[in-house]
Amino acid sequence: MITLEQYVGPHADSPDWNDTRKGNGVKLMAACAKLEAYALADGVKFPDNPATKSGVGGQTMGGFRPQWCTQGAKDSAHKEGEAVDRYDPKNEIDAWCLANLDKLEECGIYIEHPVATVGWSHWSTRAPRSGRRVFYP
Repeated sequence: MITLEQYVGPHADSPDWNDTRKGNGVKLMAACAKLEAYALADGVKFPDNPATKSGVGGQTMGGFRPQWCTQGAKDSAHKEGEAVDRYDPKNEIDAWCLANLDKLEECGIYIEHPVATVGWSHWSTRAPRSGRRVFYP
């Protein structure tokens, strides 16, 4: 399970990591933990990313992103504490998610379509404009 500290990573001292975004991060981590528990019960493995030493994908921007970050969209859910990229080098997490959309819905998680996230699985508590549980960025 990803902790809040792992999620915020090197950006814990950023003024952008304010009370609202921390609250969003707490909600996100709780939803992620619930979904991960379902996947683990089905035998899905959640490897640690060698770069982050946790389940957070990427080098430093797979969890919370400060407002100055140029990675991702301007209004990225990552910048509001509402999205995390799960390290998924074999795309097994995404495959499980696609086969278990009911569990995503129960946990309040939306994912980017796996064709757009090779090597990671994007989990968000923010619904995309389309409202679809699986969406294209």
